[in-house]
Amino acid sequence: MKKRIHTPEGVRDIFGMECDRKRYLERQIEKLFRSYGYQSIETPTCEFLQVFDQEIGTTPVKELYRFFDREGNTLALRPDFTPSVARAASMYFSEEDMPLRFCYRGNVFINPGGLQGRLRESTQMGVEYLNDNSAGADAEILSLVISLMKKTGLQDFQITVGNVNYFNALTEEAGLVEDEVAELRDLLCMQNRFGAQSYIENLPVKKGLSEALYRLPELFGDASLLEKAEAAAPNAAAREAVLRLLQIHDRLKTYGMENYVTYDLGMISAFQYYTGIIFQAYTYGSGEALIKGGRYDNLLQLFGKHASAIGFVTQVDSLLTALERRNITMPVTDIKTMLLYLPEMEEYAIRYAALERSGGKDTACVRFDPEKTLEDYSAYGQRNQFCEIVFLCSETEGYAVDLQTGEKKSLTLPQLEEGCRS
Repeated sequence: MKKRIHTPEGVRDIFGMECDRKRYLERQIEKLFRSYGYQSIETPTCEFLQVFDQEIGTTPVKELYRFFDREGNTLALRPDFTPSVARAASMYFSEEDMPLRFCYRGNVFINPGGLQGRLRESTQMGVEYLNDNSAGADAEILSLVISLMKKTGLQDFQITVGNVNYFNALTEEAGLVEDEVAELRDLLCMQNRFGAQSYIENLPVKKGLSEALYRLPELFGDASLLEKAEAAAPNAAAREAVLRLLQIHDRLKTYGMENYVTYDLGMISAFQYYTGIIFQAYTYGSGEALIKGGRYDNLLQLFGKHASAIGFVTQVDSLLTALERRNITMPVTDIKTMLLYLPEMEEYAIRYAALERSGGKDTACVRFDPEKTLEDYSAYGQRNQFCEIVFLCSETEGYAVDLQTGEKKSLTLPQLEEGCRS
C-alpha cells in the first residue's frame, strides 16, 4: 500500500512559528470580542444538512461535505457559522428577548468545483448580535470590525458597507422575475460592472427604473453619496434603505470611525439570508475580503425563534497572509529552553525542569546523545523554536547557550531535594 505523506488538495498543515502567530492572533481577536461583551459559543463541526440547505441561503449544497450517520441522517460539515449559531440560539435562548452577543472560533469546510486558490478548510472567528434591530447595533458591529483591523496593526484598510434592501427595492419596483434577479445578483456579486449594466440595458423595465438599476454599480463613495442617493431614490423602500445607512454613519461619528467606511449601494452578497446592511473589510494587496458580515433578521425564525440579528466573520488564514504581505509582525518569539543532560543526570534534570516550569519557563528535557555534538543540538534548537540550551555538566555546574547570539555563560546549579517536583 502506497503511503500518503501529503495532505489532500485545499487543506494544509500549520506548525512552528506560523502556528504560534496564528494562535497569538486568535487570542488577540478573542480578547477584543470579549471586551465588547460577547460571550463564547461552540457549535458542532457537523450538523444536520437542513441547517445549511437551500432555504437557509448559505453555501450551495453541492459545495458541502456531506455524509450519513448510522441512523441514515444526512449530515454536513459546517461551511459557515451563522446558521449554526442561529440554530443554537433558537434552542437555548428561545424566550430571551434582551440583547444576546455571541463570539466563536473554529474551522469551516467547503468543497467547491474549482479551488481558485481557496482553502477547503479554513479558520473563522466572528460575532453574532441578536435581539437588536437598531442602527446603533449596526454601528457597534462596524466599530468592532474597524477595531479588529486596527488591533492587527493594519492601517491601510477600508470597510465597504451596502444595504441589500436598496437592491431589493429596485428589483421589486421593476417587476423582475426570480431568474432575472438571480442573474443580476450574480453579476453584482462578481463585481462585473459592465456585465451588469449590459444585462440591465436589455431588461424590459420603464426608463426611470432602468436608469436607477444601470447606475447601481456606480453608487460607491463616502457619505455624500448617500445624501444624493436619498434624494434620487425611486421609491420609499429604496429611500428607507439609504436613510438607514445615514443613521449608521451618524453613529459611527460617535465612535470616531466614520473615515474608515465607504458606501456601495450596488453591493450584494451571495448569502441570501441577509436582510439589511452588508459589509466587507479589505486591505491593500489582498483581493479577498478579510471580514464579511451583515444583518439577517429573518434567519432565526427558520429555527423557531423570531429575532433580529447582525454579525460578521473574520477569515483568520487570509488575515494572517495579509499581515505577512504588509510585513506586520507579532510579538511571538522563541522562548523555550532545552535542558540538555547526560544519561546519568536524568533524575536531576527532571527535578530541575520542574523547578523551571514552576517559575514560568517552558522547558523541554533532552537526553544528550554522545554520537552528536553541541552544534547538532544548537541547529536542532534553532529549527524547533528553542531560545537557549542549558547543559547540565553535574548537579552543581552547567552552562547556558543563547541560540540567537551564540553567547555562552556558566551556571551554578541549585541543590534540589528529591521531592522537588512540579
